Amino acid sequence: MTQKETKRIVPSFWDLSLEAQQATARFLVGAKLGEIVEANAHQVTEIEVGYFRHGKAHQLVWDATTKKLLGGTEKVVIEEVLKHLPESARTTIAQGGEAIHHLKIKHDDRDDHEYVHVHFVDGQGNLTGAKLELDGSPKRSMH
Repeated sequence: MTQKETKRIVPSFWDLSLEAQQATARFLVGAKLGEIVEANAHQVTEIEVGYFRHGKAHQLVWDATTKKLLGGTEKVVIEEVLKHLPESARTTIAQGGEAIHHLKIKHDDRDDHEYVHVHFVDGQGNLTGAKLELDGSPKRSMH
């Protein structure tokens, strides 16, 4: 957590705004909910929902400010986020590894732009990561 970031644990799903409930519910049907955290940073509010399905822990992140799904770990969530990325980014990500383990659109406050952070997992469980611009090119670094 950075100095500009605050987080709070949300007691239950029903304590989220109706809008947050409606935006995330279809991904959570049939799952056992875990911790829900509301994070405020970079002039946005993110809702992070931890949940369990078929013995696996998952996470999804929804941006309450821009009203969009930012990422997660379950295939259906990842596919929904990918649908809203440019074709060039989807192609780059598809060529990046055996399977996507986690994908999230993040905000770089150094130059106020969004980028994609993706983790791939191979058949042996090894994780690799990549940071990409929304067009699929390697993330530009700011020194």
